[in-house]
Amino acid sequence: MVVQVEVSQGTLQGKECTTYYGKKYYSFEGMPYAQPPLGRLRFRDPQEPESWKGVRDATRPGNKCCQLNPYIQSNLEGSEDCLYLNVYTPSLPSEKLEKLPVLFFVHGGRFIFGYGDYYKPDYFMKHDVILVTINYRLNVLGFLCLHIPEVPGNAGFKDQV
Repeated sequence: MVVQVEVSQGTLQGKECTTYYGKKYYSFEGMPYAQPPLGRLRFRDPQEPESWKGVRDATRPGNKCCQLNPYIQSNLEGSEDCLYLNVYTPSLPSEKLEKLPVLFFVHGGRFIFGYGDYYKPDYFMKHDVILVTINYRLNVLGFLCLHIPEVPGNAGFKDQV
């Protein structure tokens, strides 16, 4: 079943899911939290995402950030257009339930690999927690610092803030 919510940039269409434990939750994946860091925005601080008209599909995760597969070092995967987050919640805003704690999970991976939807939300939904996971720029695209305005450094950390 699909569900819709309003956010400041527009309307999102997510989906209703069920955990391994049989509990219902709602999933909104692939939500942009910044403009794609392409062209003049590469290496720069993340910029506010643009609004959209109509309903944006949020039923699938966004692109992984560029990374080498940690198991097969020669395989590059992902995209520079990768600043997306995922929200998993046991209730919708329209249900007007009590406020729930929010867990903002930043994946590990030594700043060279990983992505926000690697771990699934089943365990946290069992405990009535809203789970937010993100992708952030990795490796050179996220942490190169040349001390010049075009490449000030630590874009990957700035993505997380």
